[in-house]
Amino acid sequence: MFHRQPVVLYCLCMGVGLLGVLCSMLPLFTDAEENLGLHLLYRLRGPVKAPADIVVVAIDSESASALNMPLDPHQWPRMLHSQMIDQLTRQHVAVVAVDLLFQTPQDKANDHALAGAMRSAGNVILTQAIDRQAMPLFDKNGVRTTHVMIERLVSAIPIFADAAIGQAPFPLPKIPIKLNQFWCFRSASGNKPTLPVVAFHIYAKDAFDDFIDLLADVDEHLADALAMPDEGRVDIQTMIQLIQPLRARFEDDATLVPRALDRLEHYPIKTMPPRTKDLIRSLLLLYASGNSRYLNFYGPPGNIRTISYHRLVNASTSPQAHENLKTLKGAAVFVGQTDSNWIKTHDGFYTAFSGDSAQDISGVEIAATAFANLLEGKGVFLLKPVGALILLFGWGALLVWISFYFPTTFSVTGLILLNGVYFYIAFVQFQTRCTWFPLVVPILLQTPVACITGLIYKNRRGMAERKNIREAFGYYLPDDVVDRLSTNLKALNLGGQVFYGVCLFTDAQNYTSLSESMDPASLTDLMNTYYAAIFEPIKANGGLVLQVVGDSVMALWTALEPNNEIKFAACKTAVEIISAVDQFNRRVGRHAMPTRIGIHAGDMLLGNIGAMNHFEYRPVGDIVNTASRLEGLNKFLGTNVLVSRDVISQDNRLPARSVGRFVFKGKSRPVHVYELLTPNRVVMERKKVVDRLFASGLVAFQRGQWDDANHWFHKVLRIDPANGPSLFYIEQCRNFKHQPPDGVWSGVVRLHEK
Repeated sequence: MFHRQPVVLYCLCMGVGLLGVLCSMLPLFTDAEENLGLHLLYRLRGPVKAPADIVVVAIDSESASALNMPLDPHQWPRMLHSQMIDQLTRQHVAVVAVDLLFQTPQDKANDHALAGAMRSAGNVILTQAIDRQAMPLFDKNGVRTTHVMIERLVSAIPIFADAAIGQAPFPLPKIPIKLNQFWCFRSASGNKPTLPVVAFHIYAKDAFDDFIDLLADVDEHLADALAMPDEGRVDIQTMIQLIQPLRARFEDDATLVPRALDRLEHYPIKTMPPRTKDLIRSLLLLYASGNSRYLNFYGPPGNIRTISYHRLVNASTSPQAHENLKTLKGAAVFVGQTDSNWIKTHDGFYTAFSGDSAQDISGVEIAATAFANLLEGKGVFLLKPVGALILLFGWGALLVWISFYFPTTFSVTGLILLNGVYFYIAFVQFQTRCTWFPLVVPILLQTPVACITGLIYKNRRGMAERKNIREAFGYYLPDDVVDRLSTNLKALNLGGQVFYGVCLFTDAQNYTSLSESMDPASLTDLMNTYYAAIFEPIKANGGLVLQVVGDSVMALWTALEPNNEIKFAACKTAVEIISAVDQFNRRVGRHAMPTRIGIHAGDMLLGNIGAMNHFEYRPVGDIVNTASRLEGLNKFLGTNVLVSRDVISQDNRLPARSVGRFVFKGKSRPVHVYELLTPNRVVMERKKVVDRLFASGLVAFQRGQWDDANHWFHKVLRIDPANGPSLFYIEQCRNFKHQPPDGVWSGVVRLHEK
């Protein structure tokens, strides 16, 4: 599985990266970025100081009360508006943008007074309304198929349209929503410049000629494209008329802005004052932007300098108010209703700062904010599409890499820290450069997906590793032990549990000579085939192979208490092993390895035995040693399978015969030993003659009647010349006849060799 890890890692890195890229294009996530990400950045940044030369004249409830006017500002006598404009003219403001609609005539004298004030000011812009109508479309049969939305700009009545220096729309939603963007150029109206754009051009009128000269320096065809006058300064109305052609020119040549900015940076200060340079730079950034821009709010409503309408109109009655108005010189003034809760006008919009004052921001304040953004060249700027795609793709790949290559605790901690660093960088960029890094997709989408993906992969890899370990350990340990170790290595404790068990030992003849005569590879192949012949009967009868050393195998059957079934299973296994080894020996010929087996039953401790960092899972107790000695006794008796009396139960279903009682070397207690007769022996001794003769000889031997015992054993040899136990006892009778045993004879043979 590990060799596939890089492929899986690369695929998931690409997958999470592409997930971020694709989701960033979906409306659901773009809306979430605005409503959550941008909102959070504003909240953390907090209010900032707005430009001092931007002022909002607020038509509010305070003014209505002070002037004794109706709630609806459209019903106010226009004489008041003329007084307001005259007051602003006397203060030499740079531009006045009026966010009121004058679409119906009122009192003739009042209308003429207002028009005269506008004409005298020469810097008043009026807001145009937008009338949206659905125009039906018909097919050739006259059947209506669909419709298109047509936008029509609704200007002020002619008397005001002629008096104002210009008119411009400022489209805003008709329902109160969270507002984050504003239009610079309205594409549905033929790239018509909006109110903040026109106001900014009037504000920067003194720098406009230098702006055009700069463009002419880098674009020799500019004058022809704009049909500009040959000489003289550009007046305000001509300047306003040039906005749309200039916009088209910048759209046609994307290199015009960077070339102009580069040329601007090399203008000597003496040739162009710093303020003029700043205004030209802001104009270039305006034309370089798209049709819409994100607003950079300065704070809650009222954060831009605001003067109540009635204080401006009645300034002459208050020396202090009149003195304060002197600071309006050169300012950009926006006039409109600000108190959104005063009357239901659908002119209030909530922002990230609305929660602080529980008050929405008005349309005129949005226009003033947009103007301030254009003036400062700030706004809120998204990453360029290519940069955003690279960021999201690389971010997703990095998250997956961390999730994969580090342990879960470190990877989760690392992801949290990495997201904290990313968020800090995004905040600093927003605070210092007004650059808006995406937050929702990388932090709330890609990070959890990468983390969960890493956890799932690690879990699957861990399960696969545990499966492999379990499968590997299964060759050496019991299933229940492997189950405990695969889930918790702490289960590997010293000691174990006491069981009743049956232990089976096997040993192969000729292994030593074969190991000397065969090369290691061939010997290994031979022994693997041999072990396969032995292991199969053990596994088939429920046994557990616990130890394999050289040519010896130890198998075990366990139970909580003495159990005849496991005894029978062990004996049956021994018979099947002898049969399987016989078949093996016939196949390998001269490499045959006849096998001896010893079986003993009793209590034992089964568990982990060892010290320091090395353990073995094995049985401990006399049962193991005795089974090994029984296997060794086969060499002396010439038998194949020897078992103790503890194994031969009353309901034993396999034939066996007693071969005597023995005290093994190093032991003091005798063991009554039986030979387990294999099926071929049963056939050969069908009439059990040999068994009766041998039993008679064994009784005589145990009584110390050496000559009688010798007689009976020789009778056995006449029928079965290869009868190993008889040969063994004939030798014992000869030895005892020449040198009788010490003490009282008990019929037990003491072995001095293993």
